[in-house]
Amino acid sequence: MPNSEEKEQIRRLRSELVRTDARVQAMTQLARSLNAVYDLDILLKQAVARVTEIMESDRSTLFLVDRDRKEIWSKVAQGENLEEIRQPMDAGLAGWVVSTGKTLNLTDAYKDDRFNPKVDRQTGYRTKSVLSVALRSKQGDIIGVLQSLNKKSGHFTDNDEMLLEAVASQVSIAIENAQLVNNIMTKNLDLTKAKENLANKVEELQVLYELEKEISAAVDEQQMLHRLLRRAVDLLECEAGSIALVSEDCEELFFASAVGEAEKEIRRIRLPPGKGVAGWVAQSGRSARVNQPSEDDRYYPDVEEKIGFPVRNILAVPMAAGGEKIGALELLNKRDGEFGLNDEMLAFLIAGQAVSAIQVSRHRQQRDRENRLSTIGQMLSGVIHDFRTPMTIISGYVQLMAIEDEERRRKEQSELVLRQFEFINEMTRELLSFARGESNLLLRKIRIDETLKDMEEILRREFEPSRVRVNVRMANPITFRADDNKLRRLILNISRNALQAMPEGGEFDIEVGDDQEGVRFAFSDTGPGISDEIRSRLFEQFFTSGKRGGTGLGLAVVKRIVDEHGGKVWVERSQKGGACFVVWLPKRSET
Repeated sequence: MPNSEEKEQIRRLRSELVRTDARVQAMTQLARSLNAVYDLDILLKQAVARVTEIMESDRSTLFLVDRDRKEIWSKVAQGENLEEIRQPMDAGLAGWVVSTGKTLNLTDAYKDDRFNPKVDRQTGYRTKSVLSVALRSKQGDIIGVLQSLNKKSGHFTDNDEMLLEAVASQVSIAIENAQLVNNIMTKNLDLTKAKENLANKVEELQVLYELEKEISAAVDEQQMLHRLLRRAVDLLECEAGSIALVSEDCEELFFASAVGEAEKEIRRIRLPPGKGVAGWVAQSGRSARVNQPSEDDRYYPDVEEKIGFPVRNILAVPMAAGGEKIGALELLNKRDGEFGLNDEMLAFLIAGQAVSAIQVSRHRQQRDRENRLSTIGQMLSGVIHDFRTPMTIISGYVQLMAIEDEERRRKEQSELVLRQFEFINEMTRELLSFARGESNLLLRKIRIDETLKDMEEILRREFEPSRVRVNVRMANPITFRADDNKLRRLILNISRNALQAMPEGGEFDIEVGDDQEGVRFAFSDTGPGISDEIRSRLFEQFFTSGKRGGTGLGLAVVKRIVDEHGGKVWVERSQKGGACFVVWLPKRSET
């Protein structure tokens, strides 16, 4: 039978065997986890837990070196300690190990000047014994520090140092492998993104190529916009779309093109500035993805009601260039769900092409107009020069007739002829000024009732053969400063435009009113009215809407005269069903 001393020795051996077996198990588990995990955060957590178990300590910490920031940091601290510790690379016990590469074994940390008790004060933890070893890469560079705190059985021994150094070598290899895997994964992700970007660029080039073909195949701006819009609806897989443009006077938004259901109805709609999603986008210059229209303040349900087309979602992007707000591209009802960011980017690409094409088209039109104006100006210069001589002779004979001993009526008629000749002469000068792009405004105080009286007589004679009755109404005499000759020209041009709209006869009303700040002229006829398709182009130069023999300058001259006076002109439907041209001219002070 063993004696008591032998029994105690056997007990100690068994206890040591249990401890050794626990350490071996912990080492085995550490090796497995280090070989199986490549996520650095998870690896650090597991490594610290196993090291604490192997070293029979209270807790452990693993610091990594961040050479770019010249710091050492730990993302994991066991217990209720800080989740991340950062400190200068040469500070504290871990910093000393990084700087020297030596193993540090302290029985009482507070007796060592290198120890920084700041963390203990923050957490209420008391550090006693410390064992720290360096983590080295395969090339021998120090990549971190493995630190174990407060040995449960007293202090760390030489065997503990060798054991922790052995563990540190395994942890170092695992960290390097994890970093290598992470680098490879990052590069793979970068490569995947690069491939996606390349594919997107190829797709964008293909889209640009297709759009350019559509633009090249179009014969005019309207057809070009329709082709681009059709392509946009197909590419973004939606049910309908439209291109809304800002009018020339920037006072409304009109739909220049539409694709899908209710195309004709959409093109008749006019929106005030900023109204609806398209109006908001055109005015703000920002895109909008509206996947719940009924809950969006920008949505204008009246449009849906007018066209009878239910709207589920909307994507609208601005059309602008060089600070000029041209309009908006609007797409409706994504077929497979909601509009996303990729849809928005593609819509921007299409809108950009549309803007470029519009600018080229308008520049070409402007150049053509300037060339035609120059040609007309040169032609009229010759015609007017040839007519001045006979006009002078006729004027002289009329003056002789006026002093003859004839009837009183003849004298009145001769005076009317003289005034008409004078007006025709002034009209030719105005037409020449318009053709040359000149602007000469001769302002003087005039009585509108006197001007209207003269114009009424001229219009009655001109309208009588076409069986069009002229009615002039003005409540009270109005006096204001304007160019009387140009005002007469304005009245004559609008009146003749109305006369052409009533070949079978009708009524033409001129009504003048005073609104304190300006004078309002309303010219109404009983013709067929102005269609929505041409309303936005009425005041463009050379736009004739198919009138035989027209030059397209009549209403353009009207717009020019109104602009020179600082006024406004627009067209609306008259109470009698025809067109009503409204001209507002401001009152000017005497200075």
